[in-house]
Amino acid sequence: MSEQPAAPQDEQLNDALTLWQLIGIGDRIQLEARLIIADRAQLEADRYYEVVGKSDDHHSFYVESDLTGEVVEVFPGFVADYQSACTPPHHA
Repeated sequence: MSEQPAAPQDEQLNDALTLWQLIGIGDRIQLEARLIIADRAQLEADRYYEVVGKSDDHHSFYVESDLTGEVVEVFPGFVADYQSACTPPHHA
């Protein structure tokens, strides 16, 4: 069985941008792998995290870490799965 060649970089960027556009605030994302920053686990791969914000500049998501309580930036390329919110987010 042969492996499929990796998609060209421009296709990967388009896929990431499309995913960033599809996922909204209030949706939940799951990561490909555990996210570790500066030797400290931030997010786990076996959980879904609610998107609490999005960056137009970096095309990234913001979620709250259940491990540290901090808001963590997640890039679309790290997203393995997502679930749409059951109800629209509430804005104060």
